[in-house]
Amino acid sequence: MGIPYLLIALAVALLMDYAYPMHRGFMYLIHPVHLTYSLAIRLYRPYSGRAWGVVVWLLSTLPILIAYTAPVFIIPLGNASIAIIMLIYVGFVIKLSISLRLLLNIAWDYVKAVESGDLTSARGLAQQLVRRNVWVLDEPHVHSAVIESLFESLVDGFSSPLLYLVIMGPVGAMLQRLANTMDSALGYIDEPYRRVGWFSAKVDSILNYVPARLTALLIMLAGLLIGRRPNLGIYLRYRSATRSINAGHPLAAASSVLGVVLEKVNEYRVGEGELPSYNDLLTAIKLAEAASALVLLVTVSCLAVASSLKLGLLGSLI
Repeated sequence: MGIPYLLIALAVALLMDYAYPMHRGFMYLIHPVHLTYSLAIRLYRPYSGRAWGVVVWLLSTLPILIAYTAPVFIIPLGNASIAIIMLIYVGFVIKLSISLRLLLNIAWDYVKAVESGDLTSARGLAQQLVRRNVWVLDEPHVHSAVIESLFESLVDGFSSPLLYLVIMGPVGAMLQRLANTMDSALGYIDEPYRRVGWFSAKVDSILNYVPARLTALLIMLAGLLIGRRPNLGIYLRYRSATRSINAGHPLAAASSVLGVVLEKVNEYRVGEGELPSYNDLLTAIKLAEAASALVLLVTVSCLAVASSLKLGLLGSLI
């Protein structure tokens, strides 16, 4: 096959993500993220020990991972019809592992609500992106929350699963997404989650360690593409400002390009200058779009090289 199989599947996945970014009804109920999150919440026991945290992680992720990815390896590509069906299915698995269009849609809808003066709707949209209570924040801090989530989610929901797609194929992409879901469900440092959630938090931190740093570099490069020169000194000073070993990297990179402070009150303050304005929001979304394009370019390049050399698991998908 002249064009690598997995590259075509990625194209299918991106088309699916564009066509229906949000799953509803039955598609929502069978979404692996929803299933994993639901299992984790059901199995969670307040103040449980660390061993139970490992058990919960395994029981919540492995059955879903196996159920969705086993057909990729079990069903042989014996004829053209099956090959096409499996191509679409692999694209579907990748689609379930990434989320870009929905993230950008919510960010743009937030901007439109702010522009129209509908601050209630704007805060409702912001609350879809962040855990903190945006209803008690002033407007600049809500802007900051949206921008922070935009760039953290760019790592969690796009660049990181795509990196593991390159390394491990669709299994890697979905594994990363489910691990990130477990962190969202249980990976809190405060009681009653601290002990039972430690494993979920640790796995997510390990898996996102490299993607967070690579994405930060691409965010700063994207800044040059949109005519905004990043301040490397700000990135280096603030990349470790968050309690998370990974979150500070994309936030500091974005702050270095935008020239604003990103702040979660009583938690962290990243960057120098003022809190974001409406115009900074517009620039932030354009920056995220440019960075996502660079992530995709790097992914496609790596897949093409790996496929041509028949490296790792990709060799079986050509």
